[in-house]
Amino acid sequence: MKKLFSFNSELNKVTGVQKVLLDIHHVVKDTYDAKIVGTTPYGYVNKNHGIAESEYIRLKNPFMFYNSIVIVHERKFLLMFWLLNHLLFQRIKLVYVHHNVFYSHRRMSVMPKTVVAISDEGIENLKSYFKVPKEYIHKIYNCVVDVHPKPRSFERKEQITLLYPARINKVKRQVEVYRHLKDKLDKRIRILFAGEGPCYSALKDAIGNDERFICLGFRDDVTELLQQCDYMLLFSSQEGLPITLIEAAMCVTPIICNNVGGNCEIARNGQNAFVVNEWNELAERLNSLFDVEPETYLQMAHNSRRIYEENFTFEKFKTNYLILLSGLA
Repeated sequence: MKKLFSFNSELNKVTGVQKVLLDIHHVVKDTYDAKIVGTTPYGYVNKNHGIAESEYIRLKNPFMFYNSIVIVHERKFLLMFWLLNHLLFQRIKLVYVHHNVFYSHRRMSVMPKTVVAISDEGIENLKSYFKVPKEYIHKIYNCVVDVHPKPRSFERKEQITLLYPARINKVKRQVEVYRHLKDKLDKRIRILFAGEGPCYSALKDAIGNDERFICLGFRDDVTELLQQCDYMLLFSSQEGLPITLIEAAMCVTPIICNNVGGNCEIARNGQNAFVVNEWNELAERLNSLFDVEPETYLQMAHNSRRIYEENFTFEKFKTNYLILLSGLA
């Protein structure tokens, strides 16, 4: 069997990047001699990934990649693999997954001949900024595994609950969301922040005793929470193709978000989402949720599930990656 390695140096974290890496690993492990490679001892790998010790290799010697397929999830390692191939003749078939839109370190980002873009914005970024030839780029959407949620129902409520599931940092803007909404948000609306990260303490301190906003910390039951909440909320400054939006669509959940990265390839304004881009618009939209008619809400929920089934299932993801990799083996 051909050796295949999935490489990421931040397996101590739980973000969309690691989720995609694991999805790819599950796709390939029955077809290839597949391992996950990180830079830390196994004991520091986040246990929420469920990576077995037998599946993991700590990178100590880059010559381990000789004559293999390597799927890289970080730009900063592309130059290392270019050197391994062009100066040390390691015969590595390299696949780079472009998880976001970037405008830095262009000269250090030595792109291989096989690049996976996860959104249309990613494709444009690769072509216009990184000057990657279009024939090198393969668009493959991220996915989530179906949990077969129950159909949505609608009932008038005294309170509307939104789930904001994301790593708590400056890019995801949870602290900014609170500061912009705290004086404008209807008291009947509740926002749950699910996640942890470098801004978690700042968010808790900012919220204090405000009962409209709740920090849940890290949760491994996001799909259950999405089914319990009325909407999903995401208002980042930058995105690739958010796994959490795909999870919301899979869970028959209407979405409220802004138009950044690949958001609107999942959250389609007027179909399964309300898309707003300014802070005042966000407050107005949240406060108007009590005016959404039952037929509108249920149609949005139905559309979310339809968009998931048409584009973001694990089966489609698996087929696309196996076709791509079969051309490299």
